Amino acid sequence: MKILESRPSRYDLGINILSGGHAGKIRKQIVQTYVKPGMNILDIGCGTGSLVIDAAKLGANAIGIDISKGMLVVAQKRIDRNALKDKVTLHHAGVVELDRLFEENRFDLIVSTLVFSELYAEERALALSQIKKVLKSEGTLVIATEVQPEKWLKRIIHVFARLPLAIITYLVAQAGTKAVGSILSEIAASGFYIMADQRSFLDSFAILSAKISTGNETTAKKLPLGMKPEDDFSILGSIWDYIGRWFPNPSEPGLRIIGHPDRNSPVMLTSNFHLTVRRVEKALRNENVYLLVVPSNGINVWCASCGGELNTHSVITAIKTSRINERVDHRQIILPQFSAPGIDRRVLMRETGRVGRFGPAYARNIPLFLDDQKTVFANNRADFSLIHRLEMLLAMNFVVWIAIAMVTLVIENSTFVPLSLFFWISGLILYAGFPLIPGKSGWLKAVILSVMEMIAIAIYCVIASQPVFSQWKIMIIVTTINLWLGFDLSGIVAGVTSEAEWLMHHLGMRSFGHIFSAGVFNPGKIEQNIAMCKNCRLCLLVCPKGVFDTVDKDKIRVQRQNECFSCNACVYQCPEDALSLR
Repeated sequence: MKILESRPSRYDLGINILSGGHAGKIRKQIVQTYVKPGMNILDIGCGTGSLVIDAAKLGANAIGIDISKGMLVVAQKRIDRNALKDKVTLHHAGVVELDRLFEENRFDLIVSTLVFSELYAEERALALSQIKKVLKSEGTLVIATEVQPEKWLKRIIHVFARLPLAIITYLVAQAGTKAVGSILSEIAASGFYIMADQRSFLDSFAILSAKISTGNETTAKKLPLGMKPEDDFSILGSIWDYIGRWFPNPSEPGLRIIGHPDRNSPVMLTSNFHLTVRRVEKALRNENVYLLVVPSNGINVWCASCGGELNTHSVITAIKTSRINERVDHRQIILPQFSAPGIDRRVLMRETGRVGRFGPAYARNIPLFLDDQKTVFANNRADFSLIHRLEMLLAMNFVVWIAIAMVTLVIENSTFVPLSLFFWISGLILYAGFPLIPGKSGWLKAVILSVMEMIAIAIYCVIASQPVFSQWKIMIIVTTINLWLGFDLSGIVAGVTSEAEWLMHHLGMRSFGHIFSAGVFNPGKIEQNIAMCKNCRLCLLVCPKGVFDTVDKDKIRVQRQNECFSCNACVYQCPEDALSLR
């Protein structure tokens, strides 16, 4: 069960699979080649700490940064086990926050392994400019990254060889990378010269070492142009939005220019989940705004913020790379309400000067919010209506149906049509009829439906003069499909803790991609310290389930405790620390 314990703990295994076994070997090669005792080294995207630990064992003073708090938790445990607390320091930060953390000319060696292939172009450019500041003039930069082969034949072979590895990596660790096409030119444009360029067999993986160029100061760069909504429209991506919710579906992160914004126009933010971006852009089609699309690994706002993919540091990265502070005169940024579990507005203000203000829960209500921000309190509830439930029926089960259909066609193709009809009819009953079927648990509702269907099958057997359980195989198939459909049903269509979270919690799993997270399983309750509460109404605003309400005209109190989904938004955002989840 160790592989199931958590995504950060599985990360090294997953990335090693994706890199064909290169990742672990490359880290050790870098340490053996470049690290010397007494060196000050920085590992950007240190992950679970393998490289900084090996460097510290050789006598270096190692610092690691990573945007994932979960990765750093695992790394710190490894550091403690190796008794290296005095030699290794970790920071929770993004790659574009180096200038905040470190003084200039600090490091002899800066290393980045399999990080640049996770960044978009503007992020890489800003990261390189900050690396140049904190690297000593005679220091060395080492970047190990996945790259696109230049020769077309190698590129084709690489695509087909990589695909199964990428699928396995996602299933194991819910991680991945994207090959960089122009890394050499990007490094050179940032004021470095390449000392060594070592490639793998297919030229798909590179270890690059570089030093700062002398007498070649980089000129100030113009503001990024920003993208228009139509620039990254994808028909396939739009279809996948509605049938493949099991897997991330990313849009290009960065700045969107919607309409004709000026220096006083609103600045809004969303995740880079393709469907979310499209819906926000559609809602804003008659507005003049700046939209920051934050890298969240192609995951929707609520799941990404609860799972740590959309966090304060990813927002800081988006603000810095877009240089939005140079485009507008005000300091407000409108955050999606569902981002409240992941964004610390105090840190955001301190690091960027931007005041975060939460907008409505759904994109369709943004224009109303822009006209009157007070309307946010009328549009801050999660939507579990029939339309939402039907959308999720297709999005969460289409890929599963395809898998079942393929197996059916191979084993017994005559059952394809009846089995498919049963799958979707049962799904329709469970999803559309969720509020009407007895019980609160999705599995309980699925069991009730299964019992009714098995009774119907038994009655058919009696009418056909067959033994009652002569169709026992069909009964088993019916029950299995229904239990699958009901597995995360209550979490998907009702916003309550589901069997998926409960099971993961008891198995020691913390997450499975962006679909399931045991982090939301918390049997505790919201506790409110009345004496500390200032009735600021922020908890009333960010709670998507209506747990809080106003009493005695102006006092905010917990009123619907049983609705709490343990998303932690209210606890995280309370400025007085008057709330806790116990």
